[in-house]
Amino acid sequence: MTLTEKILARAAGKGEVTSGENVWVNVDTLMTHDVCGPGTIGVFKREF
Repeated sequence: MTLTEKILARAAGKGEVTSGENVWVNVDTLMTHDVCGPGTIGVFKREF
């Protein structure tokens, strides 16, 4: 597995994930760009 796959597998509580697989993870930190930030944060607050 790649480093990214290992990070996502751990966050998803799975032993392994593969490219193209959809997983749900708990997010510790959300980063966004200045231009899209306000809209993106609004969607996250509303949907999650």
